[in-house]
Amino acid sequence: MAQRSSIVPRRRSRPFARLRIKPVLSVFASSPDLWFAIISACWVVLLYRHVIGAAFVYDDVTQIQNNPALSSWHSAAEYARSSVPFNSEFRGVGGSFYRPVFWFSLALDRALWSLRATGFHFTNLALHWANGLLAFLFLRRLRISLLLSAAVSIIWLGLPINSEVVAWVSGRSISLAVLFLLAGLLSADWYLRSNRIVALLCYALASFGALLSHEIGILTLPMTCLLLYAGNAVRRSWLVLSGAGLAVDTLYLWLRQSAGARLTSGVPVPIGLAITFWKYIAWILLPVRMSIERSTDVPTNNSPMIRAAALIGGLALFLAILRLRNKMPEVAAGLTWLCIALVPFCGIVPIYQGMAERYVYLAGLGLVFAIVALVFHLKGRTRSMALCALILWVFWGVWRLNARVLDWRGEVPLYLSSLDATPKSSVLLYNLGVAFAEAGDASKAADYYQRAIALKPDYTSAIINLGNLLQNQGNYSQAEGLYERAISLDPRDPDAWVDLGNLYLHLALTQQAKSAYEKAIALKPNDVEAIIDLGAVLQRSGDFSAAEQAYRRAIAVDPGQAAAYCDLGALFLQEGNLDAAREQLIKAIEHNPSYALAYFDLGVVYEQTRRRDLAVEMYKKALDIQPDYQHARSNLERLESRP
Repeated sequence: MAQRSSIVPRRRSRPFARLRIKPVLSVFASSPDLWFAIISACWVVLLYRHVIGAAFVYDDVTQIQNNPALSSWHSAAEYARSSVPFNSEFRGVGGSFYRPVFWFSLALDRALWSLRATGFHFTNLALHWANGLLAFLFLRRLRISLLLSAAVSIIWLGLPINSEVVAWVSGRSISLAVLFLLAGLLSADWYLRSNRIVALLCYALASFGALLSHEIGILTLPMTCLLLYAGNAVRRSWLVLSGAGLAVDTLYLWLRQSAGARLTSGVPVPIGLAITFWKYIAWILLPVRMSIERSTDVPTNNSPMIRAAALIGGLALFLAILRLRNKMPEVAAGLTWLCIALVPFCGIVPIYQGMAERYVYLAGLGLVFAIVALVFHLKGRTRSMALCALILWVFWGVWRLNARVLDWRGEVPLYLSSLDATPKSSVLLYNLGVAFAEAGDASKAADYYQRAIALKPDYTSAIINLGNLLQNQGNYSQAEGLYERAISLDPRDPDAWVDLGNLYLHLALTQQAKSAYEKAIALKPNDVEAIIDLGAVLQRSGDFSAAEQAYRRAIAVDPGQAAAYCDLGALFLQEGNLDAAREQLIKAIEHNPSYALAYFDLGVVYEQTRRRDLAVEMYKKALDIQPDYQHARSNLERLESRP
């Protein structure tokens, strides 16, 4: 009898077919998602353990450490109604951003951790880990094998190029946006499977959260379109999800415009698009020399041959995606993800900094997916060789990441290592000057300021800071010349006028100081420092009424400004109004418990009201905060010497 052959029904192919590879880690079999969450969390902590105790660096100092708006929810809520200018220290175009969710996350950390940087770093690590977990879950929902999904997420979590987003607290805006973006894609997949309204609502909320965290959130919609294409979604799903995405984008753009944000004041520069694209790819694959400041890397005067080669390479990549979309759909999908996430940062959309390592955070996930999927698709000896190369690359990346994380532990090592990669960066030279000035090394600070000015002669911030150093050293004429040079370069810079006023005030040139402060306030009406300094000039000249008005105006602008309360208390003390002086000085201490001058002045008030014990206590507190406070020490010794 002839044997009957069994006929197996042929399955319809899917763009994201499950790879039939026996799992290496059988421990995943029972609860793979939970096990991956635990392993990936340990992996992230191991990789970034050295950054947990790091301090605030770079923009963290101004955006977090010295930002009083984060001290209360009421002040932080202003970020939902107004835009924030980009860091003016970068070359290229300017503009402003609108990222209220990012600011709320910083305000929440401030409420939980005060100004302890460790808490902020823990949050950054948690966001990075959560993104790796969501990427794993997303790939699993697309029926990618367990081993491939885990390998992609683990490798991506350890990419050295991601260190800027993870180790730098201010880089959080991108990881926060990617968190919402991945959550949005999972919600979109949920909607495709269930057609439930709640899934669509979650998709809209996640998309909105991504947009309010960072401008990269605008990529949620094109990534959703990639998901719809890969999943062979029906027309109705295309219309519903793309319509929801467009509605969210429109609402965001309206809010952004209402807040006064503008992405840039320049125009797109697509001439170097292909070169920039391949340079970003090189940074992901071989991050040998890393820098926090990459504005000097923007392609400008490359030869036509280099531009042509880059364009040919881009065309070849596009043709490869078309060819692979049926044979190796996972590889094609990863490369498409890479292009969608990276091309906007290559000159299509003008960016204030030009180029930055953090812009490849999302794109790197697509490239890793394409590489790992390609290795899994290879056969025989070729696959073994490719797998060995991949493992070596991963271990090399871990070693490189460890070195970069160590750089992030302090400003000086960070700037010096970055300067090795981008030696023509005047911004890094300037920030090194600031770091050494704060450390008390005036000689090195002056040297770096001068090097920054040599690279960029119109660098007013470096000129002003160099003037401040010279003023502190007693070189008043040179300092005045530098302030005037900064004003001639930018007459609308209020900082130059304030520092010039401080110099005149120190030299007892009250009229010149008053004029300089008034010009600063005219340029920036809410400049609290200038208003307080104007009050000091008026107080010194004997116009107590006008001085009081200036101090109260400063308090109205910033109710948490301890210096204004202290100076107002000192004014009342000078007038002999001891009760009013005590009230204002207590407010100053409430807003800044580490304000030595306020304790000293309060001690003087208690001494004049014959409350000797309280005066002694205040002088001791002033000395605890500032041990070299000679006036407080002499007053304390005088009181303690009395019987």
